[in-house]
Amino acid sequence: MDKSAIEKIIEVSEPRIIEENGYKYADKPLRVIAEPQVETLSLCTLSSLAELLIEEYRHINTPVIVQVDSPTKVSVYSGINATDRSRENPYTVYAETPEFSYGRWYNYEEMMIALKSKFVETPELLEVVKLLGTITEENNTNIADDGFTQTVTVRKGVVLKDSKAVNPRVKLMPYCTFSEVKQPERDFLLRLDGNGGVSLHEADGGEWKLRARHSIADRLREMLSELTDVVVVE
Repeated sequence: MDKSAIEKIIEVSEPRIIEENGYKYADKPLRVIAEPQVETLSLCTLSSLAELLIEEYRHINTPVIVQVDSPTKVSVYSGINATDRSRENPYTVYAETPEFSYGRWYNYEEMMIALKSKFVETPELLEVVKLLGTITEENNTNIADDGFTQTVTVRKGVVLKDSKAVNPRVKLMPYCTFSEVKQPERDFLLRLDGNGGVSLHEADGGEWKLRARHSIADRLREMLSELTDVVVVE
């Protein structure tokens, strides 16, 4: 292939930019060559995020935006890059919280263990634990025999040792967000069944998530108060 043919191919393959009525048009898609970006670093605590930002924020295109995505996630973004209009995501923080299945039926022993290990100890929590401590399984057979007929009574199931009204609505504080902020108090429905099952059902419509995000944002503003180019948003 001669030189002129190669030059013709290059000329045809190049995009044509046309200006019409004040607008520029191209006959081929044009892409900005992105600048190199750092790899996102995953963290587990708000404290570690604050320490890194205080140490490294001068190397990040400002303003730095700290976004509270959810009660268990915070993302950090750089300012808009003037070259390709992109943002870096240098850090993401994920809260480590214990797992608990709301709406699932647990036996009362499992529920007591979960309440003591996955919830903040409060007076109302202690009342629920005390209530569950009165549950006992009953499985006995009574036989009445008068010499002519025999009556057999079988009792089986779960009963409360003491006769006590069960309040179906309780306020508890599960570990559900970062440890550096107060765990939000939440409304639950407590349900018991005749087979030894106990369940907790969320009953606040997710309103606790807004309060948790607000607490996280306030805590981060306090921890990053010395950085004037950092903006915390919820």
